[in-house]
Amino acid sequence: MALKTILLRKRLTDKEATRKSLEERAAAVQKREEELAAAIEEAEKREDLDDVEELVNEVEAEQADVKQQLDAIDEEIAAIKAQIDEAEDAQEEAAKASEEESENNEGEARSRRRGEKRTMNRMTNEQAEMFKRTGHHVFENVRHLIRTAIGTGTTGVIGPTEVDGITDPVAAPSSLCDLAHIVDATGMSSYKVAALTADSSVDSITEGSVPTESEPTFAAVTFTPANFGLVSYVSKEIRKQSPLNYEEKVTEAARRALRRKLNALIAAAIPSSSLADDFNLIAANSATDGSVFFDAKLLSNIILAYGGDEGVDGSPVLVLNKKDLKAFAAVRGTNEYLPVYSIIPDSNAPSTGIIKDNNGLSCRYCLSSNVTALCDVTLTTTYKTTMFFANMSAVDVALWGGYDVQVSEDYKFGEGLITVRGEITADADLVAQGGAVIVKAKKAASA
Repeated sequence: MALKTILLRKRLTDKEATRKSLEERAAAVQKREEELAAAIEEAEKREDLDDVEELVNEVEAEQADVKQQLDAIDEEIAAIKAQIDEAEDAQEEAAKASEEESENNEGEARSRRRGEKRTMNRMTNEQAEMFKRTGHHVFENVRHLIRTAIGTGTTGVIGPTEVDGITDPVAAPSSLCDLAHIVDATGMSSYKVAALTADSSVDSITEGSVPTESEPTFAAVTFTPANFGLVSYVSKEIRKQSPLNYEEKVTEAARRALRRKLNALIAAAIPSSSLADDFNLIAANSATDGSVFFDAKLLSNIILAYGGDEGVDGSPVLVLNKKDLKAFAAVRGTNEYLPVYSIIPDSNAPSTGIIKDNNGLSCRYCLSSNVTALCDVTLTTTYKTTMFFANMSAVDVALWGGYDVQVSEDYKFGEGLITVRGEITADADLVAQGGAVIVKAKKAASA
């Protein structure tokens, strides 16, 4: 009964941990809902409302999904608690019965011990005669010869080793893949998106003449499935020797690894897209590293480079290496030497936050270790790609089947290993002309 109670309490702990993560997810959805409510209030045009409508549908769908999962986990927790109560009641009844039986046998045990004590160390006449001749005697009941109590500090005494869960790493995967537009491409051999790259042009005309021909131009972005995967093994012996759920942790680690791979796919696709615009930084020919570009104007110049010649958009996200975020934080004013940039991390998504300068311009940022740090780049006369400023709703991530993590006991049965196999089939790309501004840096050629 005690083992069953321990097992049930372990399951209850796992379920409560899952519920806590769902509550954190619900809080994040609530925050997004508040942000969308503010965006709806600030919308001035019908087009703005159309843009927000899709996000509203996504938030409502996610809210419903979280609520459904919370209701289900609450039912499971209630059922486990009921089973724990039944097991504890049964355990108490068994203990009472054992105590009554022990009391009935105590009198008999005392009599037996007294008899043993009386006969202990007593020799028969034959044993005494043998002891005289040989000087050797064997005591059959040696338990009563032990007078020193055996405690936990006695050499050789081994007590149980206690453990307390498996902590997750602090460095979670970047939220970059969560910001992109996810497309379910299951069942498609490939996925294509048409992007308008240029509008028609209008020229003056002479009465009675035909206007100059001008058509808009388009580009096609093709997504093709690429497979990525990993395999991990866990010994079955862990189940016997440790109460910790290593299998679940290995499975979670596989999911995190797949997210990191998807983040790397996105970080590589955006800078290489022909639909992206460039923001070129050129240092003096004596410069050696990209840290020379970090000044009070860098962030505002990047933000204002987005949107073409006639627009400024505040919705894009600055995707950068953490080293560059530290470089922004280190910039100081020339007079009071106060920080030029304010950085406000998001507690719900540690890889994201808000960065703003003293002029009032601000944007959301997202950290990615797959992006080359501008402050670390070695400058040459050839442009090198670093951070980028992108509207993540213009970044499509096509998934064929989603995250697939499977656990099997069959493949390595002979070796006594449990197999954890993770797989993802995906592709990512930019699907809007000018949807991202790529920061590139070089030094000027020598005169």
